[in-house]
Amino acid sequence: MSEGEHTIISKIPRERLNQIAGRKLAALGIPVRLGADRETLEGELAFTRVVHPLTGQPLPRARFAVEGHDRLRFLDAPLAALGPLAFYDADRVGAIEARVGQALQERAAVLQDLAARLRALRLEPQLDPARLLARAVVKTVQHAFELLGGPEGFRVSRVAPVGGRPFDVMPGAAPVRLEEHPSLVDLELALSGQVAHLEASARGQAAQPAATGCRIEATAPPRTALTLGALVRAFGEDAVVAPTATVELFQEFESGGTRYRFVASSDVGTLFRGRLIGPSGDVWSDRFELANFPGALRVAAAALGASAGEAPEPTAEVPNHLLPHAGEVWVMNVVVEATGSGEVRYVGTDIDGKPYGAARLLSRSDFEAVFTRAGAGWRLLVLVDQVAGDGVIYRQLDAQRQPIGAPRKMATSVLVANFVPESAAF
Repeated sequence: MSEGEHTIISKIPRERLNQIAGRKLAALGIPVRLGADRETLEGELAFTRVVHPLTGQPLPRARFAVEGHDRLRFLDAPLAALGPLAFYDADRVGAIEARVGQALQERAAVLQDLAARLRALRLEPQLDPARLLARAVVKTVQHAFELLGGPEGFRVSRVAPVGGRPFDVMPGAAPVRLEEHPSLVDLELALSGQVAHLEASARGQAAQPAATGCRIEATAPPRTALTLGALVRAFGEDAVVAPTATVELFQEFESGGTRYRFVASSDVGTLFRGRLIGPSGDVWSDRFELANFPGALRVAAAALGASAGEAPEPTAEVPNHLLPHAGEVWVMNVVVEATGSGEVRYVGTDIDGKPYGAARLLSRSDFEAVFTRAGAGWRLLVLVDQVAGDGVIYRQLDAQRQPIGAPRKMATSVLVANFVPESAAF
């Protein structure tokens, strides 16, 4: 489907797309029904000739969901690895079955090629029959890196430090181009050099992802949905939610042809738990204070590195006498809002001592390892490593004033608005 066709389809209500798809599938003798979300058409295909390309075992049935009006997306392994499959131009069920078989054979050929490339680097490849991926482990003195390969290429999926706790790497965060590494040693060195970045990404401390060029747009709610707008029109903006009631809201977005759902559920008072859910699970999750929440669209756009269609804010010019300098330590005070059950809830303050940004939660041990006691309050210390253009490269300091984590970048205007030089903080 071309970009123009996708833009047109995305503007057609879901109910109409379901009608078109349902009529075609009924003509093929394939029954469908609405899924648990009461919006997505789902069904099941019965096969007579489809076999697993790696195990040779028959695949008799497969559940699917309808995407748009003309594609099936399989819900269970191993067919879920194939991606959407066109059905609208098929004249019989057997034609769809033939396409599934062909797609599996093409996937198997890709995996054999990927395995050969791994063996050329003296790695021992394995073919994952459930995910239809090629897998290999690169071992260095300090780490073991799990590589997964598919039609999109290879990526680092998991890192296991020797004697430490393994961590998963988000898809897209660490692509690996084997052709750029002439030997296994060269690949090992390259992967070892990425460890700090990958670990920071896994902890949610990496810089915001660069814009991918994709736009993100909110999808229209179903015609029968109960929306916040309808509630406000009926009861007014001053109606009160019962303190003991659980509030859960969701909004759906689409970016790059993929649908995402943002879900927010009330926690305590005006503190909410938020999740952005994609086809492979959570893309983002965190707690946030309602008063400081920038909106679901902005959160989703930031998490996906997509454009929300908003005009960029102009870069604030910082007067020369306020500019930071390399080697300086800058300070931001934080206010502890609540403690309990081994956790600390806190919020940062600006230079006027006013709360800034969303409230955060840390375990007490992590909080005390990162923040420094200052009288009755706490401070976050950062060391300015470099001032470059409109940004600064900095590192956090622990309670012993030692750098922790990888260097990060921050806009100079943000630093000046929320931090002060340590020499001026008393």
